[in-house]
Amino acid sequence: MCNQQVLNSSVTEEVKEQFMAEVRTIGRTYHKNLVRLYGFYFDANLKALVYEYMENGSLDSILLDKNKSIEWEKLHKIVIGAAKGLEYLHHNCEDMIIHYDIKPRNVFLDSTFSAKVADFILAKLCDRERTHVTMSGGRGTPGYATPEL
Repeated sequence: MCNQQVLNSSVTEEVKEQFMAEVRTIGRTYHKNLVRLYGFYFDANLKALVYEYMENGSLDSILLDKNKSIEWEKLHKIVIGAAKGLEYLHHNCEDMIIHYDIKPRNVFLDSTFSAKVADFILAKLCDRERTHVTMSGGRGTPGYATPEL
């Protein structure tokens, strides 16, 4: 079983570059706290990413639903899992990967509520030899992006 993310935007060169950047970025990774990309499809009319199925959806769907609640122990497990996924991206990949869009909508939960980080459209690959990363323009979602960007 898998999730499919269909992206409905016109195919500009920028959209194509962002889409292929996500495919390349997630394709380089394997960690239990990162969502697994199974495949992709891209043409002038349709862009689709096929991910592993996450039975409990995204963290924001639970946090924003007034009819759902989650115990502190599960929340702690989710936060630790997301942090482990980010640690892998920052310290254990061949090239350091900076996600740039961590938010509840981009943390998915499997059947045991293990967290998996997803959505690498804004991610950036960085050479490990560089100690500082510079960015032009803002990245991320307002309200979640770091203020220094």
